[in-house]
Amino acid sequence: MSTELKIETNRANAQSSTGPRTEEGKARSSQNARKHGLTAQQLTIKPEEREEFEELLAHYQNDIQPQGAIQLTLFDELVAAAWNLRRVRALQSQTDMLDPLSDRLARHHTRFERTFHRALKELKALQTEARLHDMLPRHDRHRTPFLASPLVISKRSHERERERQAAWSFADPKPNLARAAHAGVYSG
Repeated sequence: MSTELKIETNRANAQSSTGPRTEEGKARSSQNARKHGLTAQQLTIKPEEREEFEELLAHYQNDIQPQGAIQLTLFDELVAAAWNLRRVRALQSQTDMLDPLSDRLARHHTRFERTFHRALKELKALQTEARLHDMLPRHDRHRTPFLASPLVISKRSHERERERQAAWSFADPKPNLARAAHAGVYSG
């Protein structure tokens, strides 16, 4: 078959394709490759889970009340880890223990749990330091160094993020469509 004939045949076959035609169908089929979204760079929130996520976010916001850019960054990590822990638990309850996915879910659970506790510990350190610093007399505040240096915590968080991304590139040689599909931290 000549190249010209192949091209024409392919075009004719493409016209009779039964792929999705509506916007809703296209949106649904674009998610076909996504399995669980636990390795996505951004937080995965399904439209039907939006209300539950907003409730979780409001409770954490009320309890923690982050102040400043570094605390907000750590707060975002904490909320994302808490949300993903919920998702892992739900997936684990649906998975047979003999399923190979259960081992991966256990690793994800451990990773999210570590992230949650690290972010919480660093948030507590920053907030405690800020409260102690505010209790000092005004004339002594500038002479008293911070115990929990925001700069050190920020650098440590950035280093962990770089290590995590490097580990993903070695552990997952195939591109993850779920990572590419999400644009914002709290997008669905």
